[in-house]
Amino acid sequence: MKDGKGTTDKDWVPAAHGSESGGMQQRFARGLTWTFIDNWGSQFVGLFVFVVLANLLTDVDFGLVALAMVFVQFAQIFVDQGFGDALIQRRELTRSAIDTAFWVAILTGLVLLAVGLVLAAPISMLEGQPDLTPILAVLSLSFLITSLSSVQLALLRRELAFRSLALRRLAAGLISGLVGVAMAFLGFGPWALVGQQLSWGAVSILLLWTASPWRPGLAFSLAEFRGLFGFGINVVGSDVMTFLSRNSDNFMVGTFLGAGPLGLYAIGYRILDTTQTLLVNTALKLVFPTFSNLQGDGDRLRRAYSRINRALSVIILPGYIGLALVAQEAVPVLFGQQWRESGPVATTLFLIGPSLSLQVLSGALLYARGRPDVALRFRLLTTAVHVVGFFIAAVVFQSIVAVAAAFVIGSYLLLPVILYLVRRHAGVPILGHLLELRWPALATLIMAGAVLVVKFALLGQVHEWVLLVTEIVTGLVVFEVAMFLLERTLFMEVLTFGLQALPGGIRIGRLLHLSITPRARPLRGGRRRKAAAAAEAAAAELALEGEAIQTLGSAGTPLAADPTLGHDVDG
Repeated sequence: MKDGKGTTDKDWVPAAHGSESGGMQQRFARGLTWTFIDNWGSQFVGLFVFVVLANLLTDVDFGLVALAMVFVQFAQIFVDQGFGDALIQRRELTRSAIDTAFWVAILTGLVLLAVGLVLAAPISMLEGQPDLTPILAVLSLSFLITSLSSVQLALLRRELAFRSLALRRLAAGLISGLVGVAMAFLGFGPWALVGQQLSWGAVSILLLWTASPWRPGLAFSLAEFRGLFGFGINVVGSDVMTFLSRNSDNFMVGTFLGAGPLGLYAIGYRILDTTQTLLVNTALKLVFPTFSNLQGDGDRLRRAYSRINRALSVIILPGYIGLALVAQEAVPVLFGQQWRESGPVATTLFLIGPSLSLQVLSGALLYARGRPDVALRFRLLTTAVHVVGFFIAAVVFQSIVAVAAAFVIGSYLLLPVILYLVRRHAGVPILGHLLELRWPALATLIMAGAVLVVKFALLGQVHEWVLLVTEIVTGLVVFEVAMFLLERTLFMEVLTFGLQALPGGIRIGRLLHLSITPRARPLRGGRRRKAAAAAEAAAAELALEGEAIQTLGSAGTPLAADPTLGHDVDG
């Protein structure tokens, strides 16, 4: 591939952070549009494929592959050694840095593949599942697949190329789903799920390498390796802690309370996890590369953090508190009466909302500031607090609701710590951070009061689904009206930005007489380089238009670097 200047793939490197022209707000909105399509589309495709496979396969088939995936997913943490995040965070990249990250990932993937083949039989014997051996051995190929995609994925994330990433995920999901369903229909049993996993990776590699202009060279550098490793080892450590924190509650419940309570707990937690994927993770994928782009300007970075935080609070606070209030009705309506006991679990877990709204961006901010070591130390503390809490809840209180409460209480206990770390290492004032959310919090309290009035007035008088719909409609209307009256500027800001991110939203905004800046088309190839060169040569002009290119403006709105929040909502 060549651009207008004849630059080949072998010479391509991403632009330095902060050197590209064009409004960052518009790039963020464009990325948000495609990330929204990615998350919701992937969830829909995945759910449809799961329903079909659930009718073709047995619980044993799913159990074998799920057991193998526990080991595979843990080992995959070590494939790129955190070098992908290091490439995103660095202000400027060199060919040798990218090549070094790629070849380290390939070497690690090959080593893990060999380890997986050797340990497949011993792990199967340890688990008492002889049929697990060939499945675990074949799934070890995913280590090599991950190593071939990790650098390309990081470069596209750094460039905010979320259109390519969304299309890649949707296409991989569809094709791998067809492969899995076809194999299940032909009687391959658990191998249908294995085929689905590997085909997803294969399609993903093909599309990533098609979308990215970078191609590997042989410019390996020990100096670059040391620099990348210094950042990446903290990322790997944080990911290991996240893995342990995400799975320790299930382990405690399954070990001390049994399979039945674990199933009830899993349904309650699945609702929280799905909510985070649909409501929060859309923005999570964008914030780390966006913050990294602004790392050279501390004031702009703090303003971006503040404004995104405020905007997310308008979603997280009413969304989580509202779901806590309606979960008792929602669970039996959506999943059936047999899962009613999962309702109190979901209600308890959703009380994490206020704590989440204050810290969900903290991990991304610390990573962007080049302090993954601080994030790692906090995750060590988080994991220790949660594991101890889960153990006490399961052994002493012997209740799945107590386990859920331990998660929520631990997060609130750790909140002052992460607020202090963000103030110390990123300069975000604690009191100012708290005061920025006062109006969304008050609007949420008003909404909660209205929903409780409806609940007590209609409980036992109407069918549960009627009560659920009435509560949801009441909550939505009351919160929007309260926000409009209490904080009209933020209300209009979120509405305007949402319309900017929504396909066709600009036209809708005009019908509502809202002034919305059209999203700029991305520059590619030679045009991007010419624009960057022109911007660099016209420093005075850039200074004049600085306010226009601030990320999400200048007024006050924690995305974790790991987009899969799970229990890792603390940073």
